[in-house]
Amino acid sequence: MAEKNIDKLLAQTGSKYTLSVVIAKRAVQLRAGTPSVLPNEQRVKHRNLVTVAMREMATDKLSIGEGLIDEERLTGDLHKQRVAAEKAAQERNYSNEE
Repeated sequence: MAEKNIDKLLAQTGSKYTLSVVIAKRAVQLRAGTPSVLPNEQRVKHRNLVTVAMREMATDKLSIGEGLIDEERLTGDLHKQRVAAEKAAQERNYSNEE
């Protein structure tokens, strides 16, 4: 996609992180069988589901609702991953010291 279109998508979401999460979630929905809002000829032209999701957003045919991203769960999951990574690093350091 052209840089101009990426800027438009960023304006819709407010951040690169939110944009990537929204696009990824939409691609997962498409893969699960949710119909695309793009005309059939555009869907066939862009077989990559991430590209289809980005095109949907770029044409303002995809609205971002609050249910698309569960911020609390996402924050909790990220915290759990960080704690697990820190614990694993500590265990590696402890075993290297012995």
